[in-house]
Amino acid sequence: MDDAELNAIRAARLAELQKSTSSSAPSPQEERTGTLLSQLLEPSARERLARVRIVRPDRAEQVEQYLIKMASSGALNRKVGEKDIVEILDSLSRDEKKQTKIVFERRGAEDDDEDDFFD
Repeated sequence: MDDAELNAIRAARLAELQKSTSSSAPSPQEERTGTLLSQLLEPSARERLARVRIVRPDRAEQVEQYLIKMASSGALNRKVGEKDIVEILDSLSRDEKKQTKIVFERRGAEDDDEDDFFD
């Protein structure tokens, strides 16, 4: 496959996704969020967030809420780029890994006679 075919497939897939998402009417809250995010994000960052939304909608929602919170507190003084989105995603993934806790319960060796198959 050459680049022209790949680009055509990507464009068709993107149009299909946009058509399926635009069929449902967005609520006023979603419209405000979309408008605010379009003001905060560079085009490459919006693209990255859209790709993340396809795979992990919950993660994309977390990033959007984080960006809105940062903007409302005045912590953002420039447009957010793709590298910034990647850093936010990495930090969210690190936070999620910290919350995961695995507990091993070892069985006690109370009666070793039952485990001896070769005796």
